[in-house]
Amino acid sequence: MANFKVVNSHQLSIVVVPIVTVLFATVCVILRFRARHLQKAKYQWDDWICLISLVFTWAFQAVNLAAVFVGGAGLPIATVIATDLGAVVTYLKIILVNFSLWVVTVSLVQLSILFFYIRIFGIHKLFRRLCWANIILISAFGLAGLLSEIFHCIPVSKSWNPMEAGTCVDGKSYCASIGVIHLFFDLSIVLLPMPLIWNLRVTTRSKFVLSVVLALGLVATLLSLLKISCIIDLTGIPQEDVTDSLWLTILLQTLELPIGIICCCVPVLRPAVLELKPLFNSFASRLISITRGSGSGSSPSIARSYSQSLGSKASSKVDPHGFVRLHDAQTDMGTKATAQAEDVQMNDLKPLSQPADAPQSQNSINITNSYSVSRY
Repeated sequence: MANFKVVNSHQLSIVVVPIVTVLFATVCVILRFRARHLQKAKYQWDDWICLISLVFTWAFQAVNLAAVFVGGAGLPIATVIATDLGAVVTYLKIILVNFSLWVVTVSLVQLSILFFYIRIFGIHKLFRRLCWANIILISAFGLAGLLSEIFHCIPVSKSWNPMEAGTCVDGKSYCASIGVIHLFFDLSIVLLPMPLIWNLRVTTRSKFVLSVVLALGLVATLLSLLKISCIIDLTGIPQEDVTDSLWLTILLQTLELPIGIICCCVPVLRPAVLELKPLFNSFASRLISITRGSGSGSSPSIARSYSQSLGSKASSKVDPHGFVRLHDAQTDMGTKATAQAEDVQMNDLKPLSQPADAPQSQNSINITNSYSVSRY
């Protein structure tokens, strides 16, 4: 069995881009469960189905990695055959598993969103019935899609051994029908809650924000449209070159799944995000402080020398009025705002009762200390 290396942008995109999005989807699912815990709410069907769909998405990504490193996905078929003739058979087997997993996983993501709709807007009888109708149809689509993918060739082994005697369903018609049905479900899920959202007794801004959040599913819908290679061919690679022509379809499928998971998690993440907000603010403040410090132009070695010249036992006593001597600069003032005063020369000060033309007193006051003013 050959082990192929990543040598072009097609393979690199299949390997790297989906992993990043799946990791982000994993973070969203973790925050989803954390948010439910903070609300002290029981986990519902939509939560568990979302978690299961994440597990299937990781399995789907593992299959795609096998397609690249074992089957030669993203490489011209001539290169694959020249490296290992049996790799093409392996690739076709992996593709069969790939599409079977996709049908199941995308159906689970859609079911999670619909069960979330029922939990939030289920009080509306007609809306609840429409959601249940979609749940039944999508479940039937997932089961039918899985069986049709496995048995689209009789015998099944003809799927990876085209020279074997048997029959197969017309690939272009099958691809178009599955793609169009899935696109219809995607659009119906995005548009279904919109009338209810705009009838809510909240501000227009809140309605708009909620609509945008739920409409994020249009991104997954667009991806599902673009990946229908039998209708829209964006690669220009002949379909006979099976190992290279499907690279974009594999990429878009793997992006569609985690983006769908992210979309069904975003509306419920607010409690977890609010919990993490202080941490983000603290990190941002430290980053700004480091940036300002690095841009101040002061050399670290000069600052270190100056700090050592102050002595390790500098006084940290603070005046009740909020003043501290300059040599106490090492004292930790926490987050108190400080403003440093300039040196004050008072050599020529005269008593208030002394005439302006009187000779200068020999007991003049000379204050050359600097102070920093601290506001508590």
